[in-house]
This record gives sequence, structure tokens and C-alpha cells, in this order.
Amino acid sequence: MPTRPTSSRAARQRGAATLFTTIIVLVLMTMIAFFANRGVIFESKTAANQYRSTKAIEAADAGLEWALANLNTFRRITTGCATSTASGSRTFRDRYLDPDGDGSFASRLGVATPATMEPFATTAAMCTRSGAGWSCSCPAEGTPPAADACTDPQGCPTFRVSFSSVRDDDNPANPQVDPTLVRVTAVGCTDAREPCVPGAGTADGTAEVNQVFKLASALATLPAAAITAKGYVDFGSNAITATNTDPGTNGVTINAGLDITGFINDSTIDTLPGTPVGASLIGNDTSLASLTDDQMFRTFFGSSKEQFRDSPATTIVNCSGVCNTTLLNAIAGGARTIWVEGDMVLNANDVFGSLARPVMLVVNGNIEVRGNMTFYGVLYCQDSTWDNTGGGNAQIIGAAISEGNFTATGTPDPTYDPRVLQNLRQTTGQYAKVPGGWRDYR
Repeated sequence: MPTRPTSSRAARQRGAATLFTTIIVLVLMTMIAFFANRGVIFESKTAANQYRSTKAIEAADAGLEWALANLNTFRRITTGCATSTASGSRTFRDRYLDPDGDGSFASRLGVATPATMEPFATTAAMCTRSGAGWSCSCPAEGTPPAADACTDPQGCPTFRVSFSSVRDDDNPANPQVDPTLVRVTAVGCTDAREPCVPGAGTADGTAEVNQVFKLASALATLPAAAITAKGYVDFGSNAITATNTDPGTNGVTINAGLDITGFINDSTIDTLPGTPVGASLIGNDTSLASLTDDQMFRTFFGSSKEQFRDSPATTIVNCSGVCNTTLLNAIAGGARTIWVEGDMVLNANDVFGSLARPVMLVVNGNIEVRGNMTFYGVLYCQDSTWDNTGGGNAQIIGAAISEGNFTATGTPDPTYDPRVLQNLRQTTGQYAKVPGGWRDYR
């Protein structure tokens, strides 16, 4: 039987090309995976940076909103920014815009320093948020803000705000500070660290924004007389003591829409030197008498009565009868703009307001003034008749305004004081954002 011959040569190897191709494919896949993973890492880092940046700038913007809300709230505060009942405490606005307490804003505001992320030359306020909520610090001048240690694993977003004056750039040779403008600078941090919290290390993310706020004064137009009444002014048989020696108002002591009647003693009317007493008494002023109550209110305050009453800067007081204690408590709590709902009586020898901190009092009713009380500011009566009855000399330093008549059966002593009125104009009212005043650079 025939047999197949065997071959002594080893069988030829196969698959080398396939192996080589597979290795190349594996190398290419490894390289692709490497670069793809590198892209993922890059995107992850970018997303983390974007998260920190957004977190920081949102904290900074929150600082601007917080500062605006506190500037428009007239309440005395503690160093922890809570409401204070201590007599020596001050409002947020007074603490940071008038640190020397002279009643003039923008005189000693801190100016931003050209350091890296530290724009605070003087005191700044700050807040930090943890799982327990917001914790704030409102220190007095010369004291750095305090912050609790952050124990939240998610971090404690923090902002810090400071205030600087705004100068008039239209006159670079002699720039003047505009007392109605303030620049608020806010630095936001992803954690309670530098530059938001002094001496606490550096935060992973920081952002700085600033916004110019302008004061919309609660006293839009200054009164031009010690007493202004849309109706008549009747002093009865008692001699009134009225004073206005301000050249800017031509020394007008009494301005009435109707007649000025009653006993007027030339020796007790003090006007500009050389001006006859009669020239300081302007009666039957048709431009005044023709105003509606709302028009008259808008003339002086620049808003409707409802807007004035509902403003966050206005303190609403309800009085029944004698209102001395209620009004004094409101003023002691930081109120500068007060709306009284209903009739009120002021008597005794109390002093309301001061030259540095005058008060704007609007009465939605009739006011009766008795005794030797002294009032600094603007006293506005909304009802038809304003009586000053009883004994004593009621001294009003600033100006008195009545939508109706002014009837005096006592001896009122109104004194026109432009310093008091300018103080009210420049320190009361609400701050609002100036369009185009926001920026995230210096």
C-alpha cells in the first residue's frame, strides 16, 4: 500500500501581520484613550475653575445687594450687624458713610488702595455663609472684621464690602466729592479666607466688583420759609417769634397761600439785615394755594405719600394722643424719616432730633404742639389745621409745613436753619444703583 511521504521541513508560521496590526491598533487606542482622558481632566479642571469663579462673583454681587439693603434701613446695629438697642450704637449708613458723626456723608470715606485684591483702606463689613446660615460682622472704624472658623465641608462663601467717595471727573483740575454718590466695593471669596477674612490663608477663588449708588433724597426741595402753609396763617393774639436770616431764601419767614393774620410783632420777626419785616411775610401766594395736597407733598418730597410711607427708609409710628415717648423711641432706634399715622400731640420739654441728626416728621393727620418742646428738622402736617396750643414756646429749628392752615394759639418759635435742611437732604432717602455704575475692575 502506497504511503504519503513526510516532510522534514517545519510548517511555515502564519499570523505575523495580524499580530503587528493588532499591536498598532492597541497602541493607537491607548494613545487615543490617553488624549481623551487628558481632555476630560482639562474639562474637569476648567469646570472646577468656572465653578469657583462663579461662586466668588456671586458672593461679591450678594455683597453689593446686602450693602444696598442695609444702607436703606435706618436701624441701629451691633458689631454683628444685628439690631441694637444700645444708645451709643449707630445705623449701618452712619457707621460707614459718616464715621466721625458730624452729620455729613463722604467726608472721611475710605479710598481703595492699589493692592492686589485688598481694596480696603479703612473699616469694612463682611458676611460668611455656612450650614448654619449667614454670619456677619459690622465693626467700628479701625477694627478689622471678625469671622468664625469655617467647618462646612462645602466651603463658606464670604463677601467683604467697603465704601469710598465719588469725585466729579468733569473738573479734573479741581475734583469735588459728590455727597450724594458712594462707590461700594465688594470682594467675594469661595471660602472664609483672604482677602475676605484677614489672616486666614488664601481662598481658592476670588472676585471683585463695585457699584456706584446715588442717594434719592427724601427731601427733594428745600422749604423756602420757616413756616409754609397752603391755607391761611393765623397767630391770634400772641406774638410769634419767626427767624430766617438765610440769604439763599431772601429771609422769608412765613409763606402762605392765603392771608397772614393775627398779632405780629416787628421786634420778634428776625429776617435779613436791612429788610423790612413785611417783606419777609408772603401771603396770598396763588402758586402755593393752587396746589393739590398731593402736588404739595411731591413738591417737597419728590414722591407720592404712599411711596414715602412705604419706603424701607421710613419708620411708621401709630400715635393716639400724646406721642412724645413713641416718637423719642423711634428716633433712639435710628429713625430719621418718620410717618405718623393719625393725629398726634407733642408736649413737655422734650428735644426731638439734633443739629447733626435732624428728623423728617410727616403726620398723616392733625398735629398739636404744646409746651417748650424743641424739634430739629422738617415738620410736615397733612391735615387741614395745625395748632400750637398751650403755654410755652415750641421751637422748630429747620422748617414747618402745613397742607392746610396754621393756627397758633400759643407762641411757636420757628427758626429756618439751612444747615439742618441740607443735612436732611444729603443724609435721608434711599440709595439706588446708578445705571452703568457696575464694573468688575478698578
